[in-house]
Amino acid sequence: MKILRTAAMRASAIVLLGAVTTGVSPQTNQSAQTAQTPRLDQIAQIDRDVLIAREAAWRAYFGGDVRTLGDLLPPEFIGISMNDSPFTDRATTLAGARAFKEKGGRLINLTFPETRAQRFGDTVVLYGRYEAIIETGGTERTLRGRLTEMFVRRDGKWWHPGWHLDPVSAPAGSQQ
Repeated sequence: MKILRTAAMRASAIVLLGAVTTGVSPQTNQSAQTAQTPRLDQIAQIDRDVLIAREAAWRAYFGGDVRTLGDLLPPEFIGISMNDSPFTDRATTLAGARAFKEKGGRLINLTFPETRAQRFGDTVVLYGRYEAIIETGGTERTLRGRLTEMFVRRDGKWWHPGWHLDPVSAPAGSQQ
């Protein structure tokens, strides 16, 4: 019996030590979810220049500003667009921006209601949601979705080497 108690105590000590060293709490699942919710100070820590570069890329795309967009996208750019089209490269993305503008498309409103970030040295990955109201052919459309965007700092400048955009259904009663 003494051997079983000693083994149980060792196992408890190992679990407790693991929890302390990894930061995992043996609390309820609800507590773990609360700990994962980003605090305002975490959101505020996103590099302002990354957010400026992201906003500039979106506005340049929908504005047909291929010069600005081209200055943000490196040659090795890979994009996964909002629709079921093939992956895009830098040239295809710039051509898409140009075509949107030439067909009379325009951006009416752009928001990013939720953004979270992970930073790994000179690389930042943004996760979030977007909402863009655009007009094409005289008709307004609201594009909503989730995003994953990558940014890499090279020679003091933030580059935007890739994105993945997933559309989501519009809330009931909204125009899509």
